[in-house]
Amino acid sequence: MKEKRFFLSAALMLFFGLIILFLYNKSISYEEEETLKKQMDALLLTLHNKIAETTKVSLASSVILAKSPNVVACLSEQNREDCLQYLLEIRDSMALAEIFDNARIHLHTKDFKSFIRLWDYNNHNNDDLSTFRHALEKIKLSKHPMQGVEIGRHGMFMRAIAPVFKKDEYVGTIKTVVDFKDLNAYFKKDGVEFYVLMKNEYLSIANAASYGEKLILDNYTIVNQEANGLNFIKEINFQGTGYLKKGDNYVLYTPIVDINGEHIGFFVLTWSESLSLASFKG
Repeated sequence: MKEKRFFLSAALMLFFGLIILFLYNKSISYEEEETLKKQMDALLLTLHNKIAETTKVSLASSVILAKSPNVVACLSEQNREDCLQYLLEIRDSMALAEIFDNARIHLHTKDFKSFIRLWDYNNHNNDDLSTFRHALEKIKLSKHPMQGVEIGRHGMFMRAIAPVFKKDEYVGTIKTVVDFKDLNAYFKKDGVEFYVLMKNEYLSIANAASYGEKLILDNYTIVNQEANGLNFIKEINFQGTGYLKKGDNYVLYTPIVDINGEHIGFFVLTWSESLSLASFKG
């Protein structure tokens, strides 16, 4: 009888011990998951803050340049040589002041045609942008600047556009265009890879951009760097903002909504499971 009681007591102790161990492990897993979620939220907030910071500086540049008598003369008189010389000086000054070392400046006429792309100034085509640059029409009507991510003939960039007036007459717009290279470097220094994915349906708009076959995935094109093993995302069905674990890596993704409110792709961040995200405070 005593033996039965002993074995029953031992069994009950073992049973409750296993329950306590299970609940303890569950608690640890929950805490680790909550910590990971908080770190991911901070990483996501950091991404949005860095993009907002870049576009705000771009917007300030565009708004200030739009008031320049030289830019007003560029669009009202359309003297390419004088305009080009002035814009090249501005670009060099911006790089010297370390505002942007990779900024592109683009002028558009009042009828939504390209006048000068500073990174492609030998192009004299004055191509019509009205079919896909709806932001230009909004700016002409509202007389207010706009900023955000946008796809153009040369690819997907962060853009800030300001209207240009000669007295009260609308003569066109000036745009400051910035790529994602600085963001690549910002995240890479902490061990995080940053990718900008554009939906492949927009490749027809970005027809002057050169994307190699390795950058074109099933539904998206990587626009900001090499694939670096990102091909596994072919198996991922991105929906909204979320994260998942793929092998030894975590993947965090969030939609890209452009300057016109259209969903045009995804920002994707990847990092090794062993990496701590504690350095990202949001």
